[in-house]
Amino acid sequence: MKTRVQNRAATISTIQQILRVQGMAKLITLGAEEELQIVDQQSLELATHDFERGQLDFPDRNGSSSCELHKAVVELQTPICHTPDQIVASVADMREIIRLRAQAQGQRILSAGVHPFSNWKEQEINKDLHKHQHYIRLVDEYADIMRSLVSYGFHVHLGLPKGIPAMAVFNSLRNSLAPVLAISLSSPFYEGRDTGMQSWRHSMLDRLPRMGTPDIWRSEEEYFQHINLLRKVGTLEAQHGMWEDLRLHHHYHTLEVRICDATPSLEHIWLITALLQCEVATLVEDYQRGRLPKPLSRACLEENKWRVRRRGLAASLIDWNSETPVSLYDYFEHWLTRLTPAAQELNLLDRMREKVQALFIQGASADIQRGIFQRSENYQTIVQHLIHETEDAHFASASYLQ
Repeated sequence: MKTRVQNRAATISTIQQILRVQGMAKLITLGAEEELQIVDQQSLELATHDFERGQLDFPDRNGSSSCELHKAVVELQTPICHTPDQIVASVADMREIIRLRAQAQGQRILSAGVHPFSNWKEQEINKDLHKHQHYIRLVDEYADIMRSLVSYGFHVHLGLPKGIPAMAVFNSLRNSLAPVLAISLSSPFYEGRDTGMQSWRHSMLDRLPRMGTPDIWRSEEEYFQHINLLRKVGTLEAQHGMWEDLRLHHHYHTLEVRICDATPSLEHIWLITALLQCEVATLVEDYQRGRLPKPLSRACLEENKWRVRRRGLAASLIDWNSETPVSLYDYFEHWLTRLTPAAQELNLLDRMREKVQALFIQGASADIQRGIFQRSENYQTIVQHLIHETEDAHFASASYLQ
C-alpha cells in the first residue's frame, strides 16, 4: 500500500513538473545580432562601406542595423522575438536590406567568422571624433590588437521570465557554450592560409582582456559590482560591459551568448537559437525544482571549447562527471533528450532533431569551406561560395513567419 501511495505521489510530482514547463518555455524571449562582411564585388576583398549612405537609401526593415569599428562590417539586430522562426525571418529580411545597400556601392555581403584572405592592415576604421568616440577609445587602449580584430560573430539574447534570478541560470548555461559554437564554426582560413583551426576568430578574440569563458558568479549584484568597479578604475567605459562568451547584458538584462562565429546558414542560425531557447527554459525549470546542473569551472569549459575550436564536429567533449570523452554527436543526442519537454512545448523537437542530423551529415561552414578549397585551391572560390550562401540563403520551415 505504501509503495502504491509513493508511486502515485511520484506520478503527481511528475505531472506538476510537466505543467510548470508548459507555458514557461514560451516566456523565454529571443533576440539576435549578426555581423556581416562587406566585400568588393570584383576583387572579393573586404571593402570600405558607406554605412550612413546605405541606411539612408535602404532603410531598416523587420530589424535594425549599425556600423562597427571597421568599415567592412555592418551589424544587424533583430527585434524581440518569441520563436527561432521569427529570428530567422528578421535575419533574412535584414540581410536583404544590407545586400541592396552593398550592391548599390559595388559590393556584396557574406557571413563568416573571418575573411579567408583579406589583410587586416588594409582595413579602414571609423574614427570620426564626433560620431565614433567609443571606437577611438578602443583603438587607443588596445592598439593593434583592436585594429587587427576584423572578426564577425553571431550573438543570441535570451530574456528570462520575471522572478527568475538571472545569475543562477547564467552559471549553468556556461556549460552549453562549446556545443553551440560547434554549429557556427566558419573561420578556418585567415589571410590566405589554412590555420588548422575550425574557428580562428577565437584565436583573435582571446588576445583581448575580459574575453572567453566567464567565471561563476555568486549573484547578479556581485557581477554588476565588478562591472561598476571596472568602470570606476577606467577599464570599462560608462554604459559598457564585458565581452565574454556569455554575459548578463548591462542594458537589456538578457543572457547574451556571444561565442558563435557568424555563419551563412539560416538553418544553423535557427538550430543555435532553438537549442539555446530550450536550454534556458530547461534551466529555469531546473531552478524551480532546485536541481540546476552544477556549473563547471572555467578551466573545464575552456578545455571543451578548445576541442571544438580545433576539431569541430569531429571533437570529443569531456564529460566531467564521468571524466571520459564523449563524441560531439553523442553529446547532441543526450542534449536533445534532456531538452525534450521544453522542445515539445515549443513545438521544436522534430525540427531540432532533423537539423542536428543534417549538421553532422553536411558539416559546419568550416568543413564545407575546406572541402571547396581542396577541390579548387582558390580562396576566391570560398568567398564566392560564402556570398551565395549568405545572399541566397533558404530556410526549410512551414511556419517561417510563425
